[in-house]
Amino acid sequence: MIAVIVSGYDGDGSEALCEIREVGGTTIAQRLDTAKEPDMPESAIASGCIDFIMSPEDIGRRIVEIMNMGSSGPDAPP
Repeated sequence: MIAVIVSGYDGDGSEALCEIREVGGTTIAQRLDTAKEPDMPESAIASGCIDFIMSPEDIGRRIVEIMNMGSSGPDAPP
């Protein structure tokens, strides 16, 4: 499970981020200096429940890395 918070208004969703992280999910927020509207990523970062703070380009690469790790884990089919 991966949650990504990018540019946008308001701070709704921070509680859900913490819940996702608590069950082993990965949480990612957009770097504030790359967000047109930083309210949402700023609120997410302030929640303390963010694993990575990245530019949009790096977010995409990190998701691919996470997906590749999951597909080659010990429970993955041969």
